[in-house]
Amino acid sequence: MIKNLAILIVVMIFGFELYISTKGSQHRKKKRIKGWNIVKGNILSTEKKRDARTGKSYVELIIETTTGRTVTEKDGIFSIYEVGEEVLLQEKDGYHRFIGNDRVDKIGRKELLLGLIPMVAIIGIAAILSFVI
Repeated sequence: MIKNLAILIVVMIFGFELYISTKGSQHRKKKRIKGWNIVKGNILSTEKKRDARTGKSYVELIIETTTGRTVTEKDGIFSIYEVGEEVLLQEKDGYHRFIGNDRVDKIGRKELLLGLIPMVAIIGIAAILSFVI
């Protein structure tokens, strides 16, 4: 009985840590591609939407670049970007790809570590206990 309860608690903690890790990895900056130009932009508006086909929720960011173009970008449900915030984009031949910014990247790093370190500790403890028991 106690073993089953302990396993249930560990699985719940593990699931919560996976949630935090997923949230943190989404907030990280995207990688830059060689040959693409870096363009700055400001977020004009954010709007929560739901995809009709898949049923998934997402946040739509409308960004105005320094060159005067308006770009629409889909971000995940955990989006923490604010209106008026400066973000980076990559541009090549009129196509823009969203990178992110430093403020959200720092938050993403913290969340990712908060999710990964306890998961690694739980897995390590389970591995040690499997050898001992």
